[in-house]
Amino acid sequence: MRALFSALLAAAVWTLAACAPAAQREPALWRIADGDSEIWLFGSVHMLPADLAWRGPRVDAALASAEEFVTETDMPGPNSASEYTAYVQAHGFLPAGQTLSSQLSPAEAAQLARVIRTLNLDPVQFQQQRPWYAAIQLSFQDQTRSGQSAEAGVENVLAAEATRQGKRFSSLETLDQQLDVLSGLTPEVERHFLAVTLNEIEQQDTATVAEMDRAWARGDTATLKRLFAEQWRESGDALHEAIILNRNRAWAGEIERRLHGSGRIFIAVGAAHLIGDGSVVDLLRARGIEVEGP
Repeated sequence: MRALFSALLAAAVWTLAACAPAAQREPALWRIADGDSEIWLFGSVHMLPADLAWRGPRVDAALASAEEFVTETDMPGPNSASEYTAYVQAHGFLPAGQTLSSQLSPAEAAQLARVIRTLNLDPVQFQQQRPWYAAIQLSFQDQTRSGQSAEAGVENVLAAEATRQGKRFSSLETLDQQLDVLSGLTPEVERHFLAVTLNEIEQQDTATVAEMDRAWARGDTATLKRLFAEQWRESGDALHEAIILNRNRAWAGEIERRLHGSGRIFIAVGAAHLIGDGSVVDLLRARGIEVEGP
């Protein structure tokens, strides 16, 4: 599920798109400000085709004006890989004696085996994994196979630029907090997360993925809202609440707190958090904060 996976991919894919012509329409951008603060909100896509042109003058100017670059979770540092591995070891595997296939219905277990074969992965390595961990690995491998690249994703591209410009870095969540969203799902919802992922991989609609990427790149929030809503209806209320809505509420509070401070900030989070009902933008406006943008 593209919206579902993209909303929670940042921690998993940390390990240049050229500047677009000035005439090109750009991804959507929102701005909030008061007397001594300016915050730009940019809806990112964590994995993109390397040949998709999306950089433009408005986004570049907003980033250049900021003193601080903020992402969903911590940008990778020297200990990131070991921290991720430690988390997965603690929360990503089933108790001894259990297997992933035994957690699933016969039909789902057969589907899991098919998807693993399709992606040319080792079926043995998945049998001790919890459903949430298997799901994000399969999603990542599927998107990579279809031509999506983490290196071409928004955060990696803009982080390189922000580093060159000497900006401060911070995040809205820690690595553990982001992964806790999935590892903390109830067993039933966790299995559903894997089932949705398997269905998405087997029923992959490359035309819809391409449409979503193009709509995002041209700032077509109406199309994105429709596509996101369709995918969240398929994934169900529990996943939508855990992966999107709960985090939106926390982030809206954090962004308001930063607004009450001072300085210029550029915040890049998954586009599904800024578009659609219950978005961060909606929540900020409901708090009486004026948000410029679509």
